[in-house]
Amino acid sequence: MADPTEPATTAWQRFLINVIGLAGIVYGGLAIVYYLLGFDAISFAAAPYRWLQLEGLVRYVPPLIVFVVCFVVVWAIEQHAARRSG
Repeated sequence: MADPTEPATTAWQRFLINVIGLAGIVYGGLAIVYYLLGFDAISFAAAPYRWLQLEGLVRYVPPLIVFVVCFVVVWAIEQHAARRSG
């Protein structure tokens, strides 16, 4: 039988990966898209950053940090699962 190509994650780890990834996409990726295109329908994604009152290119920094940190955490969870499984 062939070895599985994906790490053996538990249901809890998969749940965490999905929730953290979703938060990174919504509050990181969609916030950047909102700043680039200005769609009012996705203004909720930039709501956590409004109190900072940043202007220009600096307003992209907080959502970019959220995006990168979320996906680094997801990567770390997957690496941990891969090390534990074999």
